[in-house]
Amino acid sequence: MNRLFLFLSLLIGNTAASQSVILTFTHEVNHQPMRPNKAYYTAQGDTFTITKFKYYLSNFSFTDENDQVVKPAPEYFLISEDSAASKKIVLTGLPSGRYKRLSFMIGVDSIMNCTGAQSGALDPVYGMFWTWNSGYIMAKLEGTSPSSRFPDHSLQFHIGGYRGGHQAQRMVQLQVPFTVTAEKTPEINLVADAATWFNGTTPIRFSETSGFMTPGTIGDRIADNYSHMFSVKKK
Repeated sequence: MNRLFLFLSLLIGNTAASQSVILTFTHEVNHQPMRPNKAYYTAQGDTFTITKFKYYLSNFSFTDENDQVVKPAPEYFLISEDSAASKKIVLTGLPSGRYKRLSFMIGVDSIMNCTGAQSGALDPVYGMFWTWNSGYIMAKLEGTSPSSRFPDHSLQFHIGGYRGGHQAQRMVQLQVPFTVTAEKTPEINLVADAATWFNGTTPIRFSETSGFMTPGTIGDRIADNYSHMFSVKKK
């Protein structure tokens, strides 16, 4: 009887700790759907289009109603506007219960960033690794703007790498109540607004900065801006 009780307890415990949550991502610009070659405006009045938009997410954690923090197994996800499949991720290993907060990192943590090229979502084939700088691009936005001084009026913002005190990883914390049960997998819909890259605390004018592709102060400022790009989509 004791052995049977122990077996059932372990079975229930494992079931309780193996629930999942689904995160879906929608990309917008100034609260408008992101569309290829669609013209948008910055707060400074610059017109621009977006041709490429992708970023890494990692280091997820959830805070329950008792302020206990639950961390799923470490995973790295590359979210890309041109890949519908990438905009839906599943995180496992959550105990059943009520949760109130979601936290995650935009980018790749320093340990993995200093380890060199990896496989899976971190494979350099995705164009998010600087071989010359031994570091990952945390987030990438490319497009065009009449205000750009680059050839063909292009915009190229590759934010990442590391050098001295310059690091582009940013933590995000969102208040989002949801309940995890064995019967139903909750789905959290998140919105990332790309306009925050240029309209944040440190505005970007394309006539002055048409791109940035190295660790440094401008990259830090843009990372500060886009740390506010996520919100929970209202139903």
